[in-house]
Amino acid sequence: MSATLRITACIVTYRSPIEQVRAAVASFLSTPLPVAISIIDNDSGADYVQALRQIEGITLIEAGANKGYGAGHNIGFAKAPASDYHLILNPDVVIHEGTLQAMTDYMDANPDIGLLAPKVQNADGSLQPLNKRLPTVFDLFARRFLPKRVQQKNPYVQRKMARYEMRDVSYDKIIDVPFISGCFMLFRSEVLRRVGGFDTRYFMYLEDCDITRRTSAIARCVYYPNASITHHWARGSHKSWRLLRVMLHSMWVYFNSWGWRWI
Repeated sequence: MSATLRITACIVTYRSPIEQVRAAVASFLSTPLPVAISIIDNDSGADYVQALRQIEGITLIEAGANKGYGAGHNIGFAKAPASDYHLILNPDVVIHEGTLQAMTDYMDANPDIGLLAPKVQNADGSLQPLNKRLPTVFDLFARRFLPKRVQQKNPYVQRKMARYEMRDVSYDKIIDVPFISGCFMLFRSEVLRRVGGFDTRYFMYLEDCDITRRTSAIARCVYYPNASITHHWARGSHKSWRLLRVMLHSMWVYFNSWGWRWI
């Protein structure tokens, strides 16, 4: 590989819990690979930025405004040094030992892969089924509005959700995935550059589906279960009317861009 760095990484923060950010950074920097990481803060306030400055080993970039998740990552990637791979990393992720080495080795051996995702676990070690097929309006509506008891007891909804989350395919199998979660996306840097980064019309939500689809037009997007992370997942749109509005806007942008599929 020609680049000096194997991996650059970006974390975008907006008042994310500092202890989680610190843990995410530490887990990334624990690899023996030559790496560099930036935090892009989306205007969380002076006290928060000062707390970020205390985290060792990072480059801090102040975005100056909160323009969204994808916009923040675009800023970070534009300012990142040259690297073979670039990691989109959530602040609530802990990378397991050996994961980055295993993933870069696999991508080195498979140059047709442009985007790779690991197995994602909850804090208790259980699986987070984040591989997804391309969403329909029903899929997104059901996940947001239908109570868990309905999702679990209605046979039709249960089948739909299982198919959307690719539960009919073993999560222990290497597979191509139509929609890779934005919590951890390891891109070949040149591929991310070619697709132009994230579409900033998405403030948050579905920007990961959109970029996976655009990436899949030029390279494979693959799930690799022989590497793993822990994701301390919080479903924000379920707790906030403001984030619900953001989600609905993202759905509008997504389906207008890719076509309306209802069921």
